Amino acid sequence: MNKTPSLLLLLAAAACGDDKGSARPDARVIPDAAPTSDTPGQPYRHVIAIDGNDDFASGDTFPTTSASFLARVSWDDVNLYVGYSGPDLAVTTSDANKKWLFVYLDTTASGETQSEQYNTQRATFPSGFAADYYLRYKVDGTFSTLEHATGSGTWTTASPAPTTAQTGMFVEMSIPLSAIGAGTQLELVSFMINEKNLAEGTYAGLYATNFTDGYSANMQLTEYLHADFTSSRVPNDDANRRP
Repeated sequence: MNKTPSLLLLLAAAACGDDKGSARPDARVIPDAAPTSDTPGQPYRHVIAIDGNDDFASGDTFPTTSASFLARVSWDDVNLYVGYSGPDLAVTTSDANKKWLFVYLDTTASGETQSEQYNTQRATFPSGFAADYYLRYKVDGTFSTLEHATGSGTWTTASPAPTTAQTGMFVEMSIPLSAIGAGTQLELVSFMINEKNLAEGTYAGLYATNFTDGYSANMQLTEYLHADFTSSRVPNDDANRRP
């Protein structure tokens, strides 16, 4: 009796079984590619403890116009968080009582197109950005306030003051979103200045290509961060860079 046809059938069946690799206990399953950062999903949220310890995530961290400084921005359902690190953020730095960290916030359709002037310096904001509020922090750790634009280039102190903490060369602060009139989004620019006579300068601007560090009576900023609280994108996703 010729058994060749039966043997061929068995071999064919075995081959078909091998095609179903996922059914084999030793099969290697290749995972789907990781989703892109703007894939629809849960809105981005990151709670930061304002305690002087840096617990911002990599997705919250930004280069600045000064190579030795980093900016950080994050948010949750209640607060906006900002952090900065660099040699001038220590209370012992030279001219600490003349150096400031500024965070300007655009939360409405109107606002100021220039920053408040310090000594002889001010900044002009990028196209599409008009500030309603700004946070200011004096590097020596003695003074921080929330300022509100009241029209015609004037500003007044508002409540509450930002919650702040400073350790070594790191500063972090938070402000309630409700205190700055933020809805589902806001825009942000940040930078530092030295206002000391004969040593004035603007530096450490969020986004490395925002401006060139140095003195300018009217520093032109070119970039700002768009924060969309309904998006799953991390803060430093390039899609958030404007204009």
